[in-house]
Amino acid sequence: MKICGIIAEYDPLHNGHAWHLSEARRNTQADCVICVMSGCFTQRGMPALLSPHVRAEMALRAGADIVLQPPVSYSVCDGLRFALGGVSILQRLGAQCISFGAEETGIPWIAQAADLLEAPSPAFQQTLHHALNRGVSFPAAQGQALAETLQAPSSVFSLPNTVLAICYVRAVRRLKADMTLFPICRRGDYHASDLNTSNDAALPSATAVRQAVLAGKWNEVEQAMPSDAFNLLQGAFQQGCVHLPNALDGMLRWRLRQTKYPSIPDISEGLENRFAAASEQLSRDAMVHAIKSKRYPYTRINRMLTHLLLETDAAKLSQLPQHAYILGFKREFSPLLKLREDSDLHLMPALFPGLESYEMSLDERADALWALGAHQPFGEIFRKKPVIL
Repeated sequence: MKICGIIAEYDPLHNGHAWHLSEARRNTQADCVICVMSGCFTQRGMPALLSPHVRAEMALRAGADIVLQPPVSYSVCDGLRFALGGVSILQRLGAQCISFGAEETGIPWIAQAADLLEAPSPAFQQTLHHALNRGVSFPAAQGQALAETLQAPSSVFSLPNTVLAICYVRAVRRLKADMTLFPICRRGDYHASDLNTSNDAALPSATAVRQAVLAGKWNEVEQAMPSDAFNLLQGAFQQGCVHLPNALDGMLRWRLRQTKYPSIPDISEGLENRFAAASEQLSRDAMVHAIKSKRYPYTRINRMLTHLLLETDAAKLSQLPQHAYILGFKREFSPLLKLREDSDLHLMPALFPGLESYEMSLDERADALWALGAHQPFGEIFRKKPVIL
C-alpha cells in the first residue's frame, strides 16, 4: 500500500486544504493519505478555533483516510521541531512520501536551503551573525543569509509555506526517512486577511477564514470551505463548542504575575523580566507587544506564552514523539493502525488514566485549557472516541 503523509492544522479546513489533499493523492498515486494534525493548540501558539475531533472529521470528509494528533509539544514549537514530529510519526507508520504546500517562487530553492542549513558554510554563518548583531530577528536573519549565500531572490525565504517546506526536507534528511517529497504550488496569499471570493483561482488563507468566521461573515465563509467542513463549523458554533482567541487572556495575565517561571521553551535573554509589565495589559496581543523585541518575532512570543500556560519544562521534552492520538479514520484503513500497534510509536484512541509520561501530562493540560476557554467539560481527551467514517 502506498501511503502519502501530510502535516497540517486545518484551523479550520478550507478549499485550499481540500485542493491540496486531492493534489497530494493524485501526484503521489497514494492508496492512503495520513494527516498528522495539531491538536488543541497550533504552531503559531494560539488555541485552535475548533476541537481536534471536529477538524479531523473535516479532513476525513475532504479526502484524508487517517488523522493523527501529535503531542502538544510538537505542535506549539518552532518549524523544525514541528516538522520532525510529523515526519517521525509518518515514517513509523510506513509513509513512502510526504506532500506539502510551498509558494511557486520558493519551490526551486527548498532542497538547496535545506542542505545549507544542515551543513552551514562559513559564508552563511558570517552573514547570519552579521544580521543578528544588527538586531534582526533570527528567522529574518536566517532568510537574509540563505538568500545571499544561495544568490536567491531576497523575498523567497520570508514566504511562510516555503520556510516550513524547508523544515520538512531537513526533517526527512535528519531522520534518514525513505520518503519522496512532493511540494505542491500554493495558490493565494498565506497571510491574506480578507477572503477573495470573486477569484476562484486564489484559494483562501486560514487567517482570512478565521477572521471572517469571527466577524460572522457566514456567506463568505461558506464559499471558502467545502460544504461538509462548513456544516461542521456551523454545528460547532451552534453547540457553543468553539474556543475564541481571547478566551484565556485572563488566565494568561494571572500566569504572567507569577514570580517564578519554569524553563519554558523559547524563553531566553531575560525576556521574563518583561512579564510583570505584560501582565498589566488586557489582551493577549497587548501582552505580546509588551514582551516583544526586534530579535523575537510575534509567533515565538505567542508560543512562549502558551508554554507558560502549559507550564512546560523544556528539559523534560522528548527528542521525537513517543505517542500519537487516533483522531479519526475511514473504516477500511483500520488494519493499517492495528498493524502498527507493536511499533515504538504508541497509537492511542484516547489518553488512558495512569499512563506515566511527561508529554502526556502536557497533552492533558492542553485539553483542559482548551475546554476551559471553550466552556466545555474537562476530560474529553480521556472520553472522546475517534471519528470513524
